[in-house]
Amino acid sequence: MLDRVLHTYAPGSVVRVASGDPYQPGADVVSLYPATIRITSTRVSALVDDEDWSWPLHKFIGVAHGADETWTILALPDIGDHGVALRPADVADFRRELGNARAAVASWEMESELEAEEPVVEDPVVEAVAEPVVNDSVVAHVQEPVYFAVAEPIVNEAEALVEATAPLAARAEPEPDTSGLATLEARSISAWFGTHNVLDRVSLLMPAGKVTALIGPSGCGKSTFLRILNRMHEMIPTASLAGEVRLDGEDIYDVERKLTDARRQIGMVFQKPNPFPAMSIYDNVIAGFRLTGIKINASEKDDVVETCLSKAGLWNEVKDRLRQPGGGLSGGQQQRLCIARSLAIRPRVLLMDEPCSALDPTSTRRIEQTIVELKAEVTIVIVTHNMQQANRVSDQCAFFLAEAGTPGVIVEYGDTDAMFHSPQDERTHAYVNGRFG
Repeated sequence: MLDRVLHTYAPGSVVRVASGDPYQPGADVVSLYPATIRITSTRVSALVDDEDWSWPLHKFIGVAHGADETWTILALPDIGDHGVALRPADVADFRRELGNARAAVASWEMESELEAEEPVVEDPVVEAVAEPVVNDSVVAHVQEPVYFAVAEPIVNEAEALVEATAPLAARAEPEPDTSGLATLEARSISAWFGTHNVLDRVSLLMPAGKVTALIGPSGCGKSTFLRILNRMHEMIPTASLAGEVRLDGEDIYDVERKLTDARRQIGMVFQKPNPFPAMSIYDNVIAGFRLTGIKINASEKDDVVETCLSKAGLWNEVKDRLRQPGGGLSGGQQQRLCIARSLAIRPRVLLMDEPCSALDPTSTRRIEQTIVELKAEVTIVIVTHNMQQANRVSDQCAFFLAEAGTPGVIVEYGDTDAMFHSPQDERTHAYVNGRFG
């Protein structure tokens, strides 16, 4: 993997843990040397005069962020008590980009393992393409504890189209038969990162064959709640939770239930498109089978690829270049490829964490059409900061809010049209009309 500098932060410093556990509040961390901090595609480095401290990303066994502090401890097998500190203005960006870099390395390693197992036949005339930055949630086990609220921009995709366009959900086909679809229900969910309580007794019913939108300002626990719904939260160091998540009445956190079973039935599409960049479009779609050990023959693979790309609205655009790298597609096409990849293993629920926030208006509109079409065969839960989008694509809305340092709760939940036009809580009315958040 080519090492290239992604971000540089100065001034900074190298720090060490003087006492206490950095994964718990109250750790005593002291500064050692002034330094320039760099994140590259393979490591974090601290340049101290002519000395280069280095933490290879593929060796990380843990990362600890100081609550309300500027330090981050980077744990390797042989170095567990050193890290870096930055000026307050750089901390949130550093932690976010560190997560992106770690996820990219994990994705690259996973892709290399898959290609070693079954070589991919590429079109010899295809030119090399640059690898996109991969979202920090692409692989669950590389996620990091979050003790802080990272500002998330309110994205107004396709704003110019909104006033002249009726909500997509209102123009959808007649109500489909939902008898074979899954209902997802959260019961009294509370969540913590260390001792920091981020959700408090949240209960929500996500009906079969419907699109449920989770809305609310940054830092109110929406994305944490979404990760809890398919057992990604438990993979974060220091994370804990209470309550139940029931898929058709069965608790996915039951000790006798396998993690892979929950992930197979409850799929995830992330904020930024994260296809395996050098893997072909065709192999991206069927990657889930290889990762989960499901065996299908060549003819079945062909059928799955065509079917899933068609459902994601991408087949006609890529059917003549299936052996070209997925990383060569446009951003909107990459996101639809990720949707196709999620659909390939036939999940019963599809979770989407701001799937359009990094896309242009045209791509956003196509993804929204895909969401409305897919709800006939899969229950969908989407986090979005775009109120117009929530109004266009969802059937139900849940408004999350965390006030004055308290954990996130659901203020109001109900039919989308009612939530936007006749909400019961004044805070809901203020939020959907852009008065805060």
